[in-house]
Amino acid sequence: MKKIIKVELIIFLIIIGISMFLGDVKAEYKNNNPLLIDLLIDGKEINPPFDQFITDYVMATEKEEIEIEAVPDDPNAVVEIIGNTKLNAGKNDIEIKVTAEDQKTTQSYYLHITKGNINQANANLKKIEVEGFDLNPKFNEKDTNYLVEYEGDIDKFNITAIPESEKAKVEILDNDNFSSTIHIITIRVTAEDGITTKEYKLTAKKKGKDVEDPSGIIEEVQNKEDDKKQSETNFMNTNTVIIIVVIILVGIIALSLFLKRRK
Repeated sequence: MKKIIKVELIIFLIIIGISMFLGDVKAEYKNNNPLLIDLLIDGKEINPPFDQFITDYVMATEKEEIEIEAVPDDPNAVVEIIGNTKLNAGKNDIEIKVTAEDQKTTQSYYLHITKGNINQANANLKKIEVEGFDLNPKFNEKDTNYLVEYEGDIDKFNITAIPESEKAKVEILDNDNFSSTIHIITIRVTAEDGITTKEYKLTAKKKGKDVEDPSGIIEEVQNKEDDKKQSETNFMNTNTVIIIVVIILVGIIALSLFLKRRK
């Protein structure tokens, strides 16, 4: 009898110890995740769809004020919305600043909002193609920065850029006078309203060359891939810890029940 009570006491102390350990780990570890997991405007999803690795969005509204709901990936992160009070006619820039739990790591998302006729404020492209070359990442409705790698010497790219609105104007800038290593091309879309604009950047890089990255696009493309991999790794690590703790607790409970039955 005393032996069984002693074993149960040990089990109880082990459970208390695990709980205290997990509490200390949580207290000491400060998450450095400054990303959003969702962004809603007036209770609805934004268009193009939100992506936590895309930081700039262009949209239009006819309202003087909009309701912004920014949901952090980590519930302990702090979200600050700057410049969303009264919208002026024309362009408005709103910053959504996320500060991670560690109070050091930050990430800002930007909403470039035009107040005016929504139907006339479409400055999105539905297609970008560079003849003979691949875009990295592949063209999609969310990304505005792309990398194009080429070999040899070229004078210019043959670029096709088609807007979603037939009445939007498309300009392709700096698609000439290429340097030997890196060159930045801007595709500027002006909506029908003549106010709303959106820029897409193509960074042309010569293969096999280590170069400076003045626009940050090469780094952005790489960081986006790294961030996605890190996010997946963090998710797996968290799940692994939870599974291990659950297995230990289930084992302890099973041992306790076994000892009681023997009694």
